[in-house]
Amino acid sequence: MTGALHVCKKKNASSGALYNSRLLKFCDNYAREKYALLSLEPVYQAAGIRKYEIDDPGHWFTQDQCDKYYFSLMDMCGSPEFAREAGRYIIRSKEMWVVRQFILGMVSPSAFFSTIERNYCKVSRGVHATAHLTGKESAEMTCRPAPGTAIKPYQCDVCVGILEAVGLLFTNAFAHVKHTECIHKGGEACRFEVTWSAAPSVVWRRMRNRAFVVGAPLGIGMAVLFPSPLVLLLSCSLFLAIAGLGGVAHHKREEELLNIIQAQGNYAGDLAEDDNIRNRHSLLIKSISQEAAMTDSQEVGAQGVINVMARHLDYDRIAFFFYDGKRLKLASQVGYTPAQVDHFKEQGGIICRTESMTRVLWNKENIVVNGVKGFSETTLFGPDFPDVQSLESLLVVPVAMEGRISGVLVAANLHGKRALTQGDLSLLIGVATQVGLSIDNVGKRRELAERERRYRKQVQKGLEDERRRIAFDLHDHVAQDLGSLMITARMMQEMASRKEAVPPGDLQAFVSVLKGSIDSVRNIAYDLQPPSLAQFGLVHTIKVYAADYSDKYGVEVDFRVAGVREALLEYDTKINFFRIIQESLTNIYKHAYADKVFIRLVFSHPNLILRIRDNGSGFMPQALEGGASCGRHMGLRNMEERARLMKGTFRIYSSPEKGCEIVVEVPLEREEEKEGGSGLAAGSAARPPEGSRAD
Repeated sequence: MTGALHVCKKKNASSGALYNSRLLKFCDNYAREKYALLSLEPVYQAAGIRKYEIDDPGHWFTQDQCDKYYFSLMDMCGSPEFAREAGRYIIRSKEMWVVRQFILGMVSPSAFFSTIERNYCKVSRGVHATAHLTGKESAEMTCRPAPGTAIKPYQCDVCVGILEAVGLLFTNAFAHVKHTECIHKGGEACRFEVTWSAAPSVVWRRMRNRAFVVGAPLGIGMAVLFPSPLVLLLSCSLFLAIAGLGGVAHHKREEELLNIIQAQGNYAGDLAEDDNIRNRHSLLIKSISQEAAMTDSQEVGAQGVINVMARHLDYDRIAFFFYDGKRLKLASQVGYTPAQVDHFKEQGGIICRTESMTRVLWNKENIVVNGVKGFSETTLFGPDFPDVQSLESLLVVPVAMEGRISGVLVAANLHGKRALTQGDLSLLIGVATQVGLSIDNVGKRRELAERERRYRKQVQKGLEDERRRIAFDLHDHVAQDLGSLMITARMMQEMASRKEAVPPGDLQAFVSVLKGSIDSVRNIAYDLQPPSLAQFGLVHTIKVYAADYSDKYGVEVDFRVAGVREALLEYDTKINFFRIIQESLTNIYKHAYADKVFIRLVFSHPNLILRIRDNGSGFMPQALEGGASCGRHMGLRNMEERARLMKGTFRIYSSPEKGCEIVVEVPLEREEEKEGGSGLAAGSAARPPEGSRAD
C-alpha cells in the first residue's frame, strides 16, 4: 500500500505547480480512445502522480511531473506525432469542455486570439502567452517561459495541435500553424503564425458580393441593350442566382450564429451550475453556523454539523471526533456500522496514536487517501477496525482553533463512488474551520454564562447580607431602643397620673435613648444611600465618611484628591466609587488590621484613578483564584465587578505583611459635551437604589 497516503499541509506546498490537470486529462482521454487496450497505470507511476489528481480540475502539476507523464505516454504509444495529435483532440475531449465552449463563445478565431493573453494563465502558469492579429484570417502567438521554467519540445507540439484545432471549431478545417521561432533552436521565444480558412458563411458571402458586382451590371445592360424575351429571362435568372447566393450565405451565417449562441448558452449554464455548487457550499457553511449557534452543548452542536453535512454532501461516511490531548472521542457519525462506532468509543486512545492520525493531530496535516484500489480505514483507525470495506477516497482534516487541535473531521466514499478532489478538501477545510469556531464559541458562551451565574449569586448574597445587616441593626439597636423608650414612657405616664414628678435623670436617659435611635436610623439610611453624595458630591462624601471611619475605628485615613471635576461624573460613577471605597475600608478593618490607610482620587485624562493602600497584614493575590465559587473574597469580587461595569480595570497588589494596594481606573466621557449634560452637576440623573454590600 505504498503511496496510499497523500499529505496536504496547510501551507501551500505546490509552489512549483505550473500546469492544470486538464492539460494532462485530454491527453489521457486521447490515449484511452486511440489505444483502447493501453494501461496507463505504469505512466502514472513513472510520473509520480495519481489518477484522482488528473481527474481533479483544481489540481496542478509540476514541470517534472508533466515531462515524465508525456515521455512515458509517448513511449507506450510509439507515435512521434502523439503530442500534436493530442493537442488536436482538445475539441473532442469531454474534460476540456470549458476550453472548447470558451473558444466557441468568442464568435471567431480573431476574437479568441485577442483574449488569449488574459485566459491562457487559467491552464498554464509556466508559460506567458501573447497574441496579436496580423490579418483578417491570421494571427501570431508568442510564448515565453516563466522564470526558472524549462519547457520541452513536446509542449511546442501540443501547442501547435491546439492552435490547429481552434480553426476546426469555426471553419470545419484545421488552421495552418507555422512555428517560425523556437527557444529549443536558439530563439528568444516560441512564435507561431496561425492562418485559417474563412468560415463557410464568409465564403458564400464573398461569392454573392462578386456575383453581384459582375452580374448586376451585366444583367441590367443586357436587358436594356437587347430587350428580347430570352435576354430578359437570362437577366432574371442571373439576379435569381445572385439572390440564391445571398440566401445561402445568410443561411450559413445563421447556422454559425446558432451554434455560437448554443455554445454560449451551454457555457453560461455550466457557469450557473458552478455558481449553484458554490452557493450550496455557502449554504452549508451558513447552516453549520446556525446549527452551532442554537446550542450551548458541544456534543449537540457536533451532531447538528454532521446532520447538515449529510444533507448537503454526497459522502458515504462522515465522522467528527473531539480531541482532549490524550484520546479521540466520537461526537457524531453517519454511515458507520454499530461495531465500528463501538470501536471508536472503546479505542479512542489507540486511534489517536496511529501513524496517520498522529500526522493530523501533531503536524496539523490534511490527509488525502485516493485512487488506491482496496484501501481500507485500518490505516487510520487501527488494525482491529471491524467491518472493513474498500474505500475509493478518504479525507481527514484537523479542527483547530487558536493553534490548538480540538477535533478531527473525517469524510470517505466507498469503492465504486466518485473520488474526492481538491475541491472536496478545500470545502472540508472550510467546514473544519467553521466547526472549530463554533466549538470555541460554545466554550466562550459557557464561560460567560458561568460568570453571569456567579455574579448573580454574588449579587443575591450581597442583597441577603444587606438585609440581614439591616434586620440586625433594627432588631438589636432600633427595636431595643424603641422598646426601652416605650417602657420609660409608660412609667412616666403612670407617674404623671399619680401627679408625681419625673426625676431629671430619667428624662435625660429618655432623651439619650431617643437620640441614639435617631442616629441608628440615620446610619442605616446613610449606608443604603448617602444623601450627601447627591447634594455635595463624591469628594465631600468620601471626606466625611473617612473622618467618621477614623473616629469610629481608630484608623488614620489620609484622603487626597487631584484634578477631579464633579461635573464630569455621572451619579452611577459616584456611587460605584463610593461603594468601592466603603467596601475596601470595611475589609481593611475586618481583615488587614491596619492603622493607616491612604486614599488617592486623581483624574488623568481620560481616566479617573482610585488608589487605596494600607499598611496591614496583606495577602497573596493568587489566593483569589477560585475563591468566588466557594463564597470567599466576595468583597473584592464585588469591587472588581463594579469596576468592570464602569468599563474600567481593577488591580490588586499585595503580599503578606506588606499591606495591600487596590487600583481602579475608569474611563470618563465628557458628559458636559452631550445634550442635556449640564444637569448632571445638579444630580438630575436617575439614581437606582443601591442595596448591595459585600462582606
